[in-house]
Formats: sequence, structure tokens, C-alpha cells
Amino acid sequence: MNIRKLAWKNLIRRKSRAVFTGLGIFLGIATFVAISSITSQMEGAVQDQLDRFGANIVVSPQTEQVSLGFGDIALGGTEVAHSRLTMADKERIASIHHKDRIRSVVPFLMTAADASGKNIVWMGLPAADVAGARPWWKIHGGTGLTRGEVLLGAEAATLLDKGPGGTVTAGNRRYRVAGVLHPTGEKEDGMIIADIADVQALAKKPGAVTYFEVAALCKDCPVEEIVGQIGESLPGARVSAIRQVVESRKAAVDQFRRLGFGVSAIVLLIGGLMVLVTVMGGVQERTREIGVLRAVGFRKRSIFSLLFWETGWVSLLSSLLGAGTGIAVAYLASPAFGIDHPVIVFSPAIFGAFAGLSLGLIGAIPPARRAAALSPTEAIRSL
Repeated sequence: MNIRKLAWKNLIRRKSRAVFTGLGIFLGIATFVAISSITSQMEGAVQDQLDRFGANIVVSPQTEQVSLGFGDIALGGTEVAHSRLTMADKERIASIHHKDRIRSVVPFLMTAADASGKNIVWMGLPAADVAGARPWWKIHGGTGLTRGEVLLGAEAATLLDKGPGGTVTAGNRRYRVAGVLHPTGEKEDGMIIADIADVQALAKKPGAVTYFEVAALCKDCPVEEIVGQIGESLPGARVSAIRQVVESRKAAVDQFRRLGFGVSAIVLLIGGLMVLVTVMGGVQERTREIGVLRAVGFRKRSIFSLLFWETGWVSLLSSLLGAGTGIAVAYLASPAFGIDHPVIVFSPAIFGAFAGLSLGLIGAIPPARRAAALSPTEAIRSL
């Protein structure tokens, strides 16, 4: 008799045993595929979220430290800038070879100016870029910034005794207070934030820029190459990567990847152990049947092949069903994990189906070998 057909008939005759054996593989593979798919999508989502929180490259004028003194008397030192940055430099930065790896280029202008009788530092940046450049800012009384409006840092608002809806006078102009920042613990707490064009007019420096913040997409991004290309396009500028930001983002994503891999490996291991225990229990229950087969002339190799094919059929069907179920669960559950645009990831499903079949066959080896070693005498004792 054909061993494969006999194995299939045995599975049909023992449906409950086959279902119970396949359930372990099904649950293990479905869980593995779902976790792997969600982890893969979340890895990209986490990276995108990290890339939105601030810049990782700063472009500023190149400076030189100059010591001042008179005779033997040291008067300290000062920094001398060799060049100035302008708004036109933004286009040069945005035209480098790796421009597709740059999310944003935001110019900033810092100047000290009078504000309603108080000398305060003004920070200028494009009003449209406030939300993207500082997504962690929480603004009381407003949600945005336009020309002719300002945002007050928490300390600046206290110093000026101003709040949302008030006005600040500077350079013979009045600026409406659009909102007050919640304390951030940074220098902007004591600053006035306005559109960069307004600050340029206030400082009488049209087109001037103090520094640029460049946000490079950090997922597999060549930060050093981007820094070098910006340096070539702006020879008089100092370009530096905020390495702590870059490395911390990469470390966060790597830790997330390792967590997903560890959980998936544990799930697969549990599935393999369930197959081993279930098939081993089946061998114990079928001692008499295996002994009778040995008595009528079945060789050890035939008994081994019989159990191997039975487990193989169960493992194959369970793995395919588990992979399909895992894909569906991952797709439906993705929005609950912060994934706005879920996609179907096939690589975990392919690996999961192959791994499920492999685990089932490997788990069947010890009990199959034990079954093949049974003798007809042991079967007679079990009667």
C-alpha cells in the first residue's frame, strides 16, 4: 500500500487528533506572522515618528576663535564668522545629490531686540514650518503662527505680562500674541518666536539666516554623505550632524526589531514543542496499531515514513492556514498599533509557512523513531 495514501486515510479517520496536532502549528505560525508583520510595519512607523521630532543636521556660519589682548594683558577671545548664511542657501541645501533623503530644511534667525520696553531675544523661522520643526511645542491659546503674529515663551510671557490676544510693540510695529508656549525647559522659554521675515525686518537684515536645521530621514540614511554634500554646496558653512540624535533613533529602531524577533522566536519554539508533545502522545495511544503493522510485515522504515507523512500533511495545511490568518490579523489590527496605512507583508508569511512545515517534521522525528522501534511483542502486552 502507498504510504502517503495510508497516512492521509489515517488523518481522515482520526480527525480530532489531526486537528489537535495542527492547532499548535496553526496558532504558532499565525501568531508569528501577525507579530512579525505588525513589527515590520511599526518599525517604519516608529522611524517616521522619530524623523519628525527635530533636526539631526545643523548648518551654521564657519567661525574662528580669535584671542584679544593688549601687551601681556589677555582680554579674552571672540568668534569671527568668515561668511554669512542667507535664504538663498536653502535652495543649495535642497539641491544636493541626496536631496531625496532630506525631509525639511528650516532657516532660523536669532536677534536681540526691544519688545514693549524689554530687551528680549527673537527667534525667527518660517511660520508654516513651526509645527514641523518643533512638533513637541504645546501652544496655549493658539495652534499656529502667521505674519504679524508672535508666540511667547513661558518666561517671556511672564516678563512682558502678556497672554494670547495681547500685543507686543517692537520697531514701531505691533505684533499680536497668537499664543504662549508651555514651558519646554529650553532657551525658547525666554524668547519671542515670529515669522522669519518679520524678524529679518526687525533686525534690518533682509534675507539673513543665523543657521539651518536639516532633518534627514534616518532610516538607512547616509548622514555622513549628506553632511559632506551640504559642505560642498556651502563652502563657507560649518555642517555638523547631531550624532546623539542619529544614534539614539537608530538604537530605538534596532531595539524594537530585536524585541519583535525575540517574541516571534519564542512563539515558534512553543509551536514546535506542542507538535512534539502531541505526536509523542499519539504514538503512545497507537502502540497496538503500530505493533500490528509490524506483525503483518511493515518495516521500521515504513512505520517511520507513515508517521512522518501524517505529521507532514498536518504541518503543511496548518502552516498555510496559519500564515494566511496571520496576514489577515496583522492587516486588520495594524491601525490599533498606530499604523495609518497598513500593507500586506508577504515575507513573514512565506518564512512562517516554511518554518511551520519544518518544525512539524523535525518535531515528528523523535516520536516516529520511537514508533518504528516498537516490536509486535510490546503491542501484545498492551492488549
